Amino acid sequence: MARVPARADGGTALIAWGRRRFGSRCVLAILGCLLPAYAALIFPVVPLFYLGDVGPPAILLSNFMAKRATYQSFYIVGFGIPMVVGVFLVGEAGRHLSDHGVRRAGINAWMGLVIGMCGTGLLTLLAFNFEEETGNWESRLHAVAHNIGTIMYFAGAGAGGFVYTAYVLPEAERKGAIHPADAAWTHTLGWQISRGTLIAAAVRGLHLTWPLTWAYPMLIIECYVIGLGISLCVLGNFRMLMFLDGTEPLLDFQFLSDDKDGKES
Repeated sequence: MARVPARADGGTALIAWGRRRFGSRCVLAILGCLLPAYAALIFPVVPLFYLGDVGPPAILLSNFMAKRATYQSFYIVGFGIPMVVGVFLVGEAGRHLSDHGVRRAGINAWMGLVIGMCGTGLLTLLAFNFEEETGNWESRLHAVAHNIGTIMYFAGAGAGGFVYTAYVLPEAERKGAIHPADAAWTHTLGWQISRGTLIAAAVRGLHLTWPLTWAYPMLIIECYVIGLGISLCVLGNFRMLMFLDGTEPLLDFQFLSDDKDGKES
C-alpha cells in the first residue's frame, strides 16, 4: 500500500472506511482467533464439573493440560492456532498504521511485546506442560519452563496493551488511521488487560498462600485476561481488517492472468 499523503497539521488524509468488506482477514480473525481460543477458555467446565477429572485447588489451565494428553493437545491447538493467526493480524495492523503515518518506533515496541514476548511465552508454556509425575528432573524442568513462559505471556500482554493504548492508539486517532469503533474497543479492552494483569498477579499471590480459597478466583481472572487479549486482537482491529479486505484482498488470483513482468494479459 502506498503511504498516505500527510496533511498540513501533521495528520494524514482521511481513510475511505466505506470501502470495507467482510473478507478473508475477517474470516481468519473469527475462525482462527476467536472460536478456538474461546473454546479453550470454556473447556474447563467439562473436566471440572462434568467429568470430575480435576478439583480445587489445582484448577488452573495448566493443571487441566497436565491431566490428560488429550487435554494438552486440545489446549495446544486452542491457543496455538490463535497465536499463529494473531501474529499475522498484528502484522497487518502494524503495516496499516505505519502506512497511514503512525510512527514506526511505537508500532515496533508494541509488536515486539505482543509477538516477541507474549507469543514466545505462550509457545513456551504450551510446549513445557506440567507433568503428573513430580520430583524428577524432567518434571522440574517442565515446571520451571512453564512458569517462565506464563510470566512472559502475561507480562507481554499487559505491557503490550499499555504501549498500544498509551502511545500508538492516540497517534493513530489523531491521524485518522484507525476506525472510531476499533479505537473504542481498544480503549476499553486495552486498559482492562493492563489492569487485569496486575490483578491476576495479586490474586496469584493470594492463591499461592491460600490455594483452596483462591482457586476459583484465580481460574476466572486467568481466563478473563487471556480472553481480553484475544478479543482485543480481533475487535480492536476488525474494521481495519475489513478495510484491508476491501482494498487489498488476500484471495486475489489476478496474478494468474498477469505475465511475468506483472502486466495484465
